[in-house]
Amino acid sequence: MTSQEEVKYLLRLYGIRQNWLAHQIGVKPQTLSYMLNESKKIDNDLLKLIKEVINSYQYEQELFNHRFDDNYDLFDDEKLRIGIGGRIRIFAKRKYGTLKKLANAMNISPQQLQQYISGKREPGSRILIKLLKLGCDINWLLSGTESLESFKIDKLEREFRKLQDTLSHISNLVKK
Repeated sequence: MTSQEEVKYLLRLYGIRQNWLAHQIGVKPQTLSYMLNESKKIDNDLLKLIKEVINSYQYEQELFNHRFDDNYDLFDDEKLRIGIGGRIRIFAKRKYGTLKKLANAMNISPQQLQQYISGKREPGSRILIKLLKLGCDINWLLSGTESLESFKIDKLEREFRKLQDTLSHISNLVKK
């Protein structure tokens, strides 16, 4: 795979627009388009910069717009067909919002977490224990099926967060 093909693949994989990437690396969109489509080779330093920008985009992006999704269907068949990496991504979305925050909570590098998500590595017992301690249902993670208890726990956690928000709001009103 050429460096151009690699960059195009990464852009497609993460849904990144060429215009955004061009802006981030400080070139005109037309220049980036030329480098990716017509140039014979991308400079190694530029390729390294592009990969760094793509990695930072991937780890900093919010995985969902709303903090809590009350309509999240834990038993959606489409969600069950994905692999362990996809389920780790869903867990990150539910609990932490970004992959980087989950990696920090697990005390591992974002790059190591990305290897599990992309399927390049399978999580071992240490990683599974870290996920378990953070509240991830390991049965769901490994098999794709959630128990009724897991659903109840998720529902209780959402209710708890709502109560915390209400209490915080009341506290702010009392202070005024």
